[in-house]
Amino acid sequence: MQTFAGLPNGNWNALQKTKAVLFGAPEATPYEVGTSSHAADAPKAIRQAMAKFSEWHSHYDFDLDTVPLKALNPHCVDCGDVQGDPKTPDVNRSTIKHSTQSILDADAIPFVMGGDDSVPIPFLEAYEKYGPIWVIQIDAHIDWKHERFGERLGWSSNMRRASEMPWVAGITQLGIRGIGSALQQDVAGARAWGANIVTARRLHENGVESALSSIPIGSRCVIALDVDGLDPSVMPGVLALAPGGMTYWQMLEVVEIVKNHHSLAGFSLVEFVPRLDVNGLSALTAGRILLAALHAASAR
Repeated sequence: MQTFAGLPNGNWNALQKTKAVLFGAPEATPYEVGTSSHAADAPKAIRQAMAKFSEWHSHYDFDLDTVPLKALNPHCVDCGDVQGDPKTPDVNRSTIKHSTQSILDADAIPFVMGGDDSVPIPFLEAYEKYGPIWVIQIDAHIDWKHERFGERLGWSSNMRRASEMPWVAGITQLGIRGIGSALQQDVAGARAWGANIVTARRLHENGVESALSSIPIGSRCVIALDVDGLDPSVMPGVLALAPGGMTYWQMLEVVEIVKNHHSLAGFSLVEFVPRLDVNGLSALTAGRILLAALHAASAR
């Protein structure tokens, strides 16, 4: 199996000595049962984009000011993709949840590559015994719908579902912008619950440190990255293009602040659509962000 940047192949039955475990989840909960996710090919595309670094484990990374791939091996592993079928969303959710739980049970940090933005729902459900957690959502949209097309577990509702999980202590939402899926009552509901909505404009004006300042120091943070939260200049391969998104450097700063002031408890990356990518830029950007987060996890 082609692993992420040449990481060791993971064994689901032997995770005890690892610090971080990466896996792909191409399918979760489609709005139309039987229709494959628009982002189902994302894990494969990201691994392919990072394949060239497989031989570079001793090379210096100027973005991270270290030699990250050497540090990751053997503490981080790639377990490949879990099985998923658009015809069986309940099975998909159960597989994602229990795979995540097995990583947490091994005292490792789970990393999941979706798949669409319904993947974080079962991913966050797995933290029931491992809370409290604080969710840092990076997204162009707040994803606070009660349901859409009759589906409560689809990719417009993940933060609403997260807010209903008692082990989620708080939600900070970064990069929100444009005319999205939210109705006025959705925004009001998110704010009434206590979600800290930081629009992309305010983030650019005041900086990442200010945006994350309301998170209590030492919190266990799960970063939920919907890649359309990033600007199309670095992430063109998304369904919902919107100007003014977060930069690559701001995303790395989010990871650094979590590493320095909190603890990284998990990471999900979703909504990358390979067929819409431009010259492989989105896949590379997604891979580089994952590498930064994995490095943060390996440093614990």
